[in-house]
Amino acid sequence: MRNLIASILFISSASVFAAATDTATPVTGPTAGTLLVVGGGDKTSIWPTFLDLAGGKDAPIVVITTASPKNGADNKDFQELQALGATHLTLLHTDDRTKANSNEFTAPLREAKAVWITGGRQWRLVDSYLNTKTEKEIFNLLDRGGVVGGSSAGASIQASYLLRGARSGNSVLMAAGYEEGFGFLKNTAVDQHVNTRGRAEDMLQVLEAHPNLLGIGLDESTGIIVRKDRADVIGAGYAHFTAREVGKDRSFELQSGGAFDLGSRHPIDLVSEQAGDQGTTAKDPGTVRVAIYADEGSPKAPDLIEGCLGTLPEKFHLERVTADQIRQGVLSNFDVIAQGGGRASLQAEALGDDGKEKIREFLRKGGGYVGICAGAYLAASDRPYYLRIVNARVVDREHWARGGGDVQIRFTDEGKTELRQETPVVQIRYNQGPLLARDSQADLPSYTELAVYETEIAKKGAPEGVMKGTSAMISAPFGNGRVFLSSPHPERTPGLESILQSAVLWVAKRDTPANP
Repeated sequence: MRNLIASILFISSASVFAAATDTATPVTGPTAGTLLVVGGGDKTSIWPTFLDLAGGKDAPIVVITTASPKNGADNKDFQELQALGATHLTLLHTDDRTKANSNEFTAPLREAKAVWITGGRQWRLVDSYLNTKTEKEIFNLLDRGGVVGGSSAGASIQASYLLRGARSGNSVLMAAGYEEGFGFLKNTAVDQHVNTRGRAEDMLQVLEAHPNLLGIGLDESTGIIVRKDRADVIGAGYAHFTAREVGKDRSFELQSGGAFDLGSRHPIDLVSEQAGDQGTTAKDPGTVRVAIYADEGSPKAPDLIEGCLGTLPEKFHLERVTADQIRQGVLSNFDVIAQGGGRASLQAEALGDDGKEKIREFLRKGGGYVGICAGAYLAASDRPYYLRIVNARVVDREHWARGGGDVQIRFTDEGKTELRQETPVVQIRYNQGPLLARDSQADLPSYTELAVYETEIAKKGAPEGVMKGTSAMISAPFGNGRVFLSSPHPERTPGLESILQSAVLWVAKRDTPANP
């Protein structure tokens, strides 16, 4: 995972500002409607957003499968939408331009609330639909406030300049005869699979030949939601925006929760923007407002968390909140909720369905969640009363009461970066926290493993050899927000307070404190 500090420096050095993209006449994005442009790969974290934008699972959705060799009902995207409960899907495919210009073929588009364009090869979309009635009806759908989404080839085709359209192969960036996209995004070129296919520098070649374009590169499992000239980043990776200014290339990398003004070609300062909405002066972007759950099922955790974060008052503003306050919407006043140790079942019962949904809503809008021990149990996906905000299951649940003591954990490369840890192995306090492993929930993205257990606790009849190698600390996106979970207790381990401090700053999308 890339260095979070580098990402923040991209933004802070760019003279960022709040852009009035909701009212201004767009120069790049659609005048009406919404675009969802996705960089390919696993879309489990993207589908809920697409369905929400479309109007729900019962909304009429057209799936255009033409880019893919699997252009029938066996198309993966079509099947995944079906599996998620979309009830009004229409599959649309033809390689006959005469048919693409017919009223009969385009009829589903006139009734649709949303269109999804699958991945595959861009040239197939060009040959079948460019400058046809099908393309016109998709524009009409946008004009009446609809949604157009697409992944991989279905992302690149949405730009005005088409990348990788060559029939001969997708390694050809600019192919004569296949350089025109549908143009939902004007004056742009969109690339995809940036992180997995080594395409980070490819956009520079395109801008050398076409310096007036805005280049947008998307990592896999990452997308942008575009309304007019505003692009909001969602998903697990980075959105890369590159433009040529006075002969020089200026690039910005934004993660989930970031926003970009496509018209001015600069990031949007969300802190100033939110303050402007409230008619107040922007808070110091280094100050994170942390809500600490202090209710049933968490008797000692608030004191421990306050003891850890309270040593940096310039970084953290701390307040305790009750389950009832969460149900009433108090989280809108905070950047992060910290859910500490205790009993996850009691925390879930105190929150109730309404409180748990308020936490999920808070995350979808860009908030952060930090769960420790019981708070990590609560975030998992394998129990109906859990929050289900991380695609993680609990291993050997039968022996959850396996005892407490000191154990060793080993940080992964991602964990050392994300949590700002230089020592690969540390000793940390453990007290019956969850042994986490990857789950297989279709509507949740896979998590990033930050640390694993090197040693174990196996008391009270717990079998030996089970705990070693399971995930001790993990992170994941949820909606526009971020989640960090720790099975052991950094806040109870002298000398490891910086782990929790860095985690809170990471989920809040802020800088990390310097480590001694």
